[in-house]
Amino acid sequence: MRFQLKHIFILLISVLFLSSCDEDKYGDWKTLNENWLEKFKNENKDDPDFFVTESGLCYRMIHEGYYAKPNIESVIYVKYSGKLITGESFENKTIYLRLSTMSKGWKEGLPKIREGGRLILYIPAKLGYGDDGSGAIPPYSTLIFDIELKDVINNW
Repeated sequence: MRFQLKHIFILLISVLFLSSCDEDKYGDWKTLNENWLEKFKNENKDDPDFFVTESGLCYRMIHEGYYAKPNIESVIYVKYSGKLITGESFENKTIYLRLSTMSKGWKEGLPKIREGGRLILYIPAKLGYGDDGSGAIPPYSTLIFDIELKDVINNW
C-alpha cells in the first residue's frame, strides 16, 4: 500500500509539473503580447477610428459599410488576413463561414460593420485562442485580423 501511494504521489506531482510547463514555456510570449497590446492602445487612444470595448477587444474602423449587418447566426463571406504581433502571417483567406463558429473576438467585432465594410481587429488572447493556441498560433497570442465583409446572409 505504501509503495502504491508513493507512485501515485510521484505521478500526481509529474502531472502538475507538466501542466504548468506550457505557461512557463510561453510566459515571455504572453508578457510580450500583453505589453504590446497595452502600448498599442495607448498609442492609438486619440485616433477617432480606433475603439476599445469593455471586453478588451480593439478595432480600427476602416469603412463601416452600407448594407446588411451580421448577427451571431449569420453566414458571412469575408476576405481576411491574420497575423501575430511580430507581423508573421498565419492565415489569408476569402471564405464563407458561420459567425457563431468563430472566436469571441470575431463574434464581438464583426457586427460592428455592415456588408461592404472593413475593419482591423486586435484580439487579446482571452478573446482568441487563449492559453491553447491553434496550429501556427502560439498560446497567449494577440491576433490581428484585417477583415472585409463581402456578404451577409442572415436567413440561412
